[in-house]
Amino acid sequence: MRSSEETVTVGDEPATVNALPAGARQRRAMPATPVAGQSMQLALATLREEEADSARTMIYVGRGLGLAVIAALPFIGGSETLRIVMAASVAFAVAVGFWIERLTRTPFHESTTVILALSVSPGIFAATLYFGIFSAAQLFPALAIYFFSRRESFRWSFTLYAMNAVLQVVFASLFIGGRLHDPGLITSAQPATVNIIGHVLLQMGFLGAFLLGRGSHKASRDAITRMQSAMQAAAQKDALLAEARAELDRALAIDAPGRFSDQIFGEFRLGNVIGRGGMGEVYEAWHTGTGEIAAVKLLARGAVGGDEHAVERFLREVKAVRGLDSPHVVRVLAASDEKATVPYLVMERLRGQDLAQLLRAGSIAPSVLLAMLAQVGAALEQAWAQGVVHRDLKPHNVFLCDDGTWKVLDFGVAALDESSGTLTQGKVVGTPAYMAPEQARGERVDHRADLYALAAIAYRWLTGRPVTGGKDLHAALYQTVHVMPQRPSSLATLPEDVDAALALGLAKDPAARWGTVDELREALDAALRGELDPRMRRRAEDLLAAHPWSAAR
Repeated sequence: MRSSEETVTVGDEPATVNALPAGARQRRAMPATPVAGQSMQLALATLREEEADSARTMIYVGRGLGLAVIAALPFIGGSETLRIVMAASVAFAVAVGFWIERLTRTPFHESTTVILALSVSPGIFAATLYFGIFSAAQLFPALAIYFFSRRESFRWSFTLYAMNAVLQVVFASLFIGGRLHDPGLITSAQPATVNIIGHVLLQMGFLGAFLLGRGSHKASRDAITRMQSAMQAAAQKDALLAEARAELDRALAIDAPGRFSDQIFGEFRLGNVIGRGGMGEVYEAWHTGTGEIAAVKLLARGAVGGDEHAVERFLREVKAVRGLDSPHVVRVLAASDEKATVPYLVMERLRGQDLAQLLRAGSIAPSVLLAMLAQVGAALEQAWAQGVVHRDLKPHNVFLCDDGTWKVLDFGVAALDESSGTLTQGKVVGTPAYMAPEQARGERVDHRADLYALAAIAYRWLTGRPVTGGKDLHAALYQTVHVMPQRPSSLATLPEDVDAALALGLAKDPAARWGTVDELREALDAALRGELDPRMRRRAEDLLAAHPWSAAR
């Protein structure tokens, strides 16, 4: 099992991934799909399902109560007109309840809840007038206000509260003032002071029911938000722990003597191993004549045994790097010839930290991300102009020197125009968490694969999470090819414009991505201020409409 931070060479994995049927794809992807953002949706769906269950309970209770009232009407007095109106209204509400119950087996939509509220309101109001606006019948509108105030919509719950409160004020004023005869069984034949106090208490009851319902709804939402934050923090810790484990494996194998320590390669004597990668080992070294400190990269012993083209790819790195003249690419001091038993590359010895170490140490200001993209972008633009595509950009291969200069490391899997697609012999070479989808499929790649990797690095930088979360190679590659990552703003406090900028940077289709590093950097700069070009927002919206965050295709 390999970490998603590891550089891998894969034979027929992409063909196996692409051959999966649609249903199987989803089943295979589910365990590895990021779930922190989906947890919020799941929790809200659970809340709505609970609301639907309580709505069904209300329908059952209301139906029983309504039928009991209709059955009792012939045996009690009161206004004949109101009895007929109330019976018709209650019968209508019961019929609507049956219809809703039969029609809706899933959690209610807002429109369904509104229909239910409108259907019971006439019956409740008729019952209030029939029994009397100062009678215990006022419990019915209070209960209805509480029930509907717990729904998702503030607008409709407030409308129901306001409607009942206003109607109560209007009729109470008319009855207390003697301008309208009170038709209720329990009339307002009390002193005006008593009636006014009773009316005020009823208004307070209505308001209390509304506030209690909304407070209950808010408490549920707040609990879900806290749960989401806890799950988000746990998921981020898991991702960081996975990275730390991978780095520990590296650390245990470096800063110690290696197989070639104290041996001389060219004019350099090797010291301890200071780094290892998918292609080779890196030794600290000293020039035998001048004492100049350097770093010597040797082709790893396992690389030759596991891949007959490893030497050719290693020599291609020599060719790629020596052809670049940029302060943001490691300077090459010497290199072996093609006939060397152990191919090597002598480079300047860098002092500082790679980006992976910096990201694990804690959050880094977005302004530093923009500076990194500017410097690394300059090196990559020069490489692309010479037909070189890096193909393995990741935090381990981006280095911050002590003097503040960012440098690109390890062109070991770089593709040159004249040989792209041949040396890998149909295999996939790269790091899944930062690998472009077309690269994961084993297809020919161009500079847009590096742009995808930079967007994936920016995603990791801003959210604290890698793009893919697969703990095994197949799951990581599947996500790379088929699954959009989790929405960035669901993992960290970010403007929605950042979602749009990264969605375009991480597009599965190379043609939909940013065209240059400057475009990516400028878009992120504007997005972090919430000022992304509206045209880019629409472009991202169209992209996400076809392939939403966290969704597989």
